[in-house]
Amino acid sequence: MKFRQPLSLKPGDKVGIVSPSSGMPFLFPWVYKQGIERLKSVFQLEPVEFPTALQSPEYLSRNPQARAEDINTAFADPSIKAIIATIGGNDQIRILPYLDKKVLSVNPKIFMGYSDCANIHLFLWNLGIISYYGGAIMTQFAMGGGMQEYTVHSIKKALFESSIGEIQTAMEYSDADLDWGNKENLNKKRPMYPSNGWLWHNWNNESIQGRLWGGCLEVLDFHLSVKRYLPNFERLNDTILFIETSEEMPTDGFVYRFIAALAELSLLKKFKAILVAYPKAQFCNKLPPSGREFFIAQQQEAIKSALRDYMADIPVIFNLNFGHTDPQIIIPSGGLVSIDSTQKTIRFS
Repeated sequence: MKFRQPLSLKPGDKVGIVSPSSGMPFLFPWVYKQGIERLKSVFQLEPVEFPTALQSPEYLSRNPQARAEDINTAFADPSIKAIIATIGGNDQIRILPYLDKKVLSVNPKIFMGYSDCANIHLFLWNLGIISYYGGAIMTQFAMGGGMQEYTVHSIKKALFESSIGEIQTAMEYSDADLDWGNKENLNKKRPMYPSNGWLWHNWNNESIQGRLWGGCLEVLDFHLSVKRYLPNFERLNDTILFIETSEEMPTDGFVYRFIAALAELSLLKKFKAILVAYPKAQFCNKLPPSGREFFIAQQQEAIKSALRDYMADIPVIFNLNFGHTDPQIIIPSGGLVSIDSTQKTIRFS
């Protein structure tokens, strides 16, 4: 299947705002408002709030079809040039049966979001539509103390240009949270940690290219169990897997079993390489028992160990800046990535 890249935006374009997962904008409207204002002031785009955008968590939980209808309507509306999710959640898979494949397929346009939005990204991948993993209204756009320039640069590349191009490692990053219930945090910057740079594992001075497939590891793990929205396995031949973990902070055993499941299903051997983000290693001041640094090392070792146990010498790059840490690079799911391990470069096209 040939993948289609949605048309890029222009300043002044209308962007649909949807809540396909949880109802955090209802609970913390001041955070949501800050994100919407940034969409207008930083990117000169016109937000169009769809009915579910500000609905309560209870309403959204009871009405998965309404959430899906907003997605269908936004794709069908020719005046809407892109769709951005307010935030993730944990039950977006429930809206997938109500998404209109024909409507989405004949009206490809930019969809941006991450975490639980991996469900929609997987759905669009199956339709051959490139989508953009990252950049939610309540998190990256509403970032306390101002949007991070690294993130702004990547979002602008995704929204306004035909290619994100070569990416760089961020010099520092954060997985810390600021309490949304405290409005003073709207202007407060979160603590940052020095980056260790990309860690290249199993590489032998080679250059590879492949199509990107992946998302939030916990969501992908769910899909491996239900097997309803995975692509035909042959379509994953020579793709490049990208994975990141959420605030659920899955154990190293969980991560090991995910890689092992890919191997047992004969999927692991289909990937030419794996891109792994820095894991989120704290949530609302809750740290893993082992501490942040050991937790990160344990997750990386779990992936290396699973690859060794299944005799898979797949090249891996750890410590990328996407997913549940900030700043973020936007990943073009379904797009192509070129990796040169000699020059230590990664380019999205």
